[in-house]
Amino acid sequence: MFSIMNVLRTLLAKLIAFLYVVTTVAGAGLPFGASELPETPDDFTPVIRFAVCSDVHLDGDPEAAEAQRLAKLFDTVYAYSESQEYKNFDALCVAGDFTDQGKAEQYDLFNSIIAENKKDETQLLVCMGNHEFIDTRDVDASQGTRMFEAKMERDDDTSTVINGYHFILSSYCEDGHSFTGKCSWINSEIKKAIKDTGDKPVFVFQHPAPFASIYGSISWGDPSIPAVFLKYPQVVNFSGHSHFPVNDPRSCWQGGYTAFGCGTLSYFETELDGISGNFPYSVEEAAQFYIVEADAEGNVRVLSYDLITDQFFDNEYYLTDLAKRNFDYSYAKMKLRDDAPVFPESTQISVDTNDEGNSILTFTGAEDKYVVESYKLSVTKNGIKVAEDNFSGKYMYLFEEDVYTSDLGKLEPGKYNVQIVALNAYAETSAPFSYTFTVK
Repeated sequence: MFSIMNVLRTLLAKLIAFLYVVTTVAGAGLPFGASELPETPDDFTPVIRFAVCSDVHLDGDPEAAEAQRLAKLFDTVYAYSESQEYKNFDALCVAGDFTDQGKAEQYDLFNSIIAENKKDETQLLVCMGNHEFIDTRDVDASQGTRMFEAKMERDDDTSTVINGYHFILSSYCEDGHSFTGKCSWINSEIKKAIKDTGDKPVFVFQHPAPFASIYGSISWGDPSIPAVFLKYPQVVNFSGHSHFPVNDPRSCWQGGYTAFGCGTLSYFETELDGISGNFPYSVEEAAQFYIVEADAEGNVRVLSYDLITDQFFDNEYYLTDLAKRNFDYSYAKMKLRDDAPVFPESTQISVDTNDEGNSILTFTGAEDKYVVESYKLSVTKNGIKVAEDNFSGKYMYLFEEDVYTSDLGKLEPGKYNVQIVALNAYAETSAPFSYTFTVK
């Protein structure tokens, strides 16, 4: 919903993005352009493998898509693991909102899916999201914490070591919406982990993103968390809450630490012009998660997977020398690597009239090195604007054709010009694609 707060958040997001570019480029002495992204070496040998998901939103119905997707996640990771030299699936990490309201029957469904699909070799690590408090927060939000502890048979905050790597999971405070009271514990656990494992990554999980980090963190992030993480470049953080796509390059962020947004197994949300609340196209066809592997030396590979089409996204991240602040995926470096989108020569465009007499514009999408985030179009007649539109790209849907339509409404007879601009994830715009048509 449009509001002054959304406008302020948009301006803040643009200011932060500008400062990231300026400070990172100045500090690194980057030339115009940036080195290519690191590739996982052929001899990379994992000693640990875990999956990360969030925002499953089980409603208690075992036939619901979300329940089926969570079960399928296990089948997918076990099959992938069996195909690799290192065959273990060591842990599933869930960054909150695994239930839709925190009701007992939703916990029971989650636990039954885990019991039916998880093998003994795989540990379950889970923390609470805001939805685990919904059923109780209007009366006594702390009851949500008690429900979690009883149903999951663990504390709401946990710290675990698996194969020499530390996993720290923290839930909301007992008010169900803040993290201020948890920062001291998180800080203490990170310090213990670094004392134990030195320069190796420390994996930290909580539901909301650290504010002003990954895509969606301006609207959906928590402002108390970054002050802790910024002290420790070894931190590799995973969060949910926003439902923003994992295959958007901004869903990985580096700048003092490393952060990943975990997408969703339920429904997508994105931004338009920096304002959240956009629910694009086949919004409920959403099932994305990460497979994460690390070797004995502390190098990490992060793979992004789409359960809807059963394939990996092109996004593969290889993290090395984090303690030395080797941040290949900083906003500034990623922006420098990208170029403005381009409409190829093969672009097709047409305008037809539907049964209601409206003019329907159809066109094929532009191309970008990473993703085309959105499109803006304007229609003019004799130099006067008569229609405009602004909508998301379809990059999060591997099953969708990259074809777009826009209802221009009922246009008076005459000659019209339409100009379409494509924007990438870093707000770089294509040259306008122009098309002239006549309404009779």
